Amino acid sequence: MLATSPQEIRLEFDEQVEATLGDIRLYDSGQHEVTIEKTVRSSSNTSVVTAGVPMLKTGVYVVVWRVVSADGHPVTGAFPFEIGTKSSGTTAALLQKILNGTKKTSPVGNAMATFRLLGFLAVLVLLGSVSLLWRSELLANRRARALLKNSSLGLAVSSLGLLLLQGPFTTGKSWGALFNSHVLGNVLHTRLGMALFLRAICALMWARLAVSVSSTPKKGWRIATIITGISTVATFAFSGHQSAGTLPGVFIPLDMIHVAAISTWVGALLVLVVMSRDNNVENEGERFSQMATWSMPLVVVSGVVQGIHLIGSIGSIAQSYFGKLLVVKTILVGLIILFGAAARVRLRANGFSSIRTIIRRESVLVVLVLTVTSLMVAQSPRSETSRSLSFDKALVQNNILAELSVIPAAVGPAEVHVVLTPPGGSLSPVVAVTVQFDLPSRSIPPIPVKMIEIGPNHWTGVVQFPYSGTWSMKARVSPAANQTLLFDTP
Repeated sequence: MLATSPQEIRLEFDEQVEATLGDIRLYDSGQHEVTIEKTVRSSSNTSVVTAGVPMLKTGVYVVVWRVVSADGHPVTGAFPFEIGTKSSGTTAALLQKILNGTKKTSPVGNAMATFRLLGFLAVLVLLGSVSLLWRSELLANRRARALLKNSSLGLAVSSLGLLLLQGPFTTGKSWGALFNSHVLGNVLHTRLGMALFLRAICALMWARLAVSVSSTPKKGWRIATIITGISTVATFAFSGHQSAGTLPGVFIPLDMIHVAAISTWVGALLVLVVMSRDNNVENEGERFSQMATWSMPLVVVSGVVQGIHLIGSIGSIAQSYFGKLLVVKTILVGLIILFGAAARVRLRANGFSSIRTIIRRESVLVVLVLTVTSLMVAQSPRSETSRSLSFDKALVQNNILAELSVIPAAVGPAEVHVVLTPPGGSLSPVVAVTVQFDLPSRSIPPIPVKMIEIGPNHWTGVVQFPYSGTWSMKARVSPAANQTLLFDTP
């Protein structure tokens, strides 16, 4: 509840957001859009966006916003506010109507998941090929060359495809915006857009290396391969979840190590399966076993550490799609490890020919892991599985009914209401109402909410939720000077 018209709409987030592709819209009580200034990101704080607002009349308004996080995820939300001295009680209904009329979902999501999967496969095969065949005569083999060339092409197609689709996806538009120069230009100014552009250049470099490879590559070729490999891995790490989270200086390098390690493990496994079709790969099989000895635990440890860091805590792993997909991925990786352990025992006892069937089954699991990973990239690590538009709870203490509501129940600013009535009669005005919110899954202090009375026993305030999760709401009501009732929503 605001006494006068605000000068601007200001949104603060718990991570960096992009300067482009963001949008703030304002609607009045008649569901008509109010013209406001262009949405801009703060020059001093990259997690704040603002939009100037004209002089508004008394009434109810709804703000609908969309921003793109630094790792390329579109984040949307909405909240109502009211200007005047008395609440109309229509904010929740108006919010629901506005959201129903403005909800947009781009149809390009599945295509993006396919391109991401293609990109993951391509980079794993590229890095897996050079790591497995680094000092092998098979590096210049016809099949190895084909792997390098086709993977280079796959990486280029994936990068350019994602670059074109990112704009329509984040703005909620359809295929018609695929070649929109304005949207594409905005994407190129984002961290993900620049990373995809550089990844496409890396794909061209890989293609050049594939053409010039020989059975005894020169020092220059090897140096160029190392530089290209590191650059390619960096384009994933600097545009991924870790780049937008806390401690990026620690977790971006860890993510690069994770990608490199998984390439020398499962990427090399895929290459070994392909090369074994018409080549003697006994030596390569031994080399793969040695590589897997150190890369496998490195992948598991770095992956678990990153997953917990992104989600926030093990206890909240089931509260998001990302967390559930992480569980599935972990199970699949565990199965790959079991197959790998069995393969190593057979390899030592009977040679490479005895593990052909096992490594083929492993390769199928690898593809499943990559599929799950491509789905994880599209999810925000801390987005709740179900984001209710509002939270409502009715509680009774000492024959006093308290109706507690939070609108919207999502990360960002939200309006809090406490309405007090007796189940069977009138109620004298209460002396005071205080509200606080707690998030047990995180070690943060309780968030107090300043409440003001806007009607007979109708109190309201505004809270800023910094994180998603299962919050508890405590309302302390003082019917008299020396009496306090606690209404708790566990």
